[in-house]
Amino acid sequence: MSENDYDRRSDLPSPSPDSETTFRRREPKPGTVLIVDDNMDDVQLARHALGKLFPQLCTRAVLSGEEFVSYLDGRNGYADRKAFPYPILVLLDIKMSGMSGFDVLHWLREHPPHHYIPVIVLTVSGETELVKRAYALGARSFLTKPLRALDLANAVSSLEDWLELVRAPILLGSR
Repeated sequence: MSENDYDRRSDLPSPSPDSETTFRRREPKPGTVLIVDDNMDDVQLARHALGKLFPQLCTRAVLSGEEFVSYLDGRNGYADRKAFPYPILVLLDIKMSGMSGFDVLHWLREHPPHHYIPVIVLTVSGETELVKRAYALGARSFLTKPLRALDLANAVSSLEDWLELVRAPILLGSR
């Protein structure tokens, strides 16, 4: 995928205060968004969109559910929290080989304090049953791929108030 594809597909709104976009301009405080997706093109697209919309957010990516668990637990090379900060938000592909997005959501539920991390599920389609199952397992929102920047901005912005409420428990759970 070329850089031009990212520019064309991301559909980025203007960052100016008088922008005619429909999402709230109150931006989240600095923190790390962890992208969990086995498709590197989708990872790059999400990073590009997040970087343009919320430059104060740091992004990190892992390519599997197993790697996600290691990241959160600070194992297998992820112990340095300066290099691999504990995330305030997770963008999670639901259909991955190995440990699926559903498996990740189930793992999060079973492992406090990690279950406080808000998760936005990414799906190729908005299949109703997949979405219901993801919500039942604790997902806070879902977006369809390919990501549209405006949809991503709306989802992240709508979670900001919730993020503020859980920031303290998340920080207490980080190592």
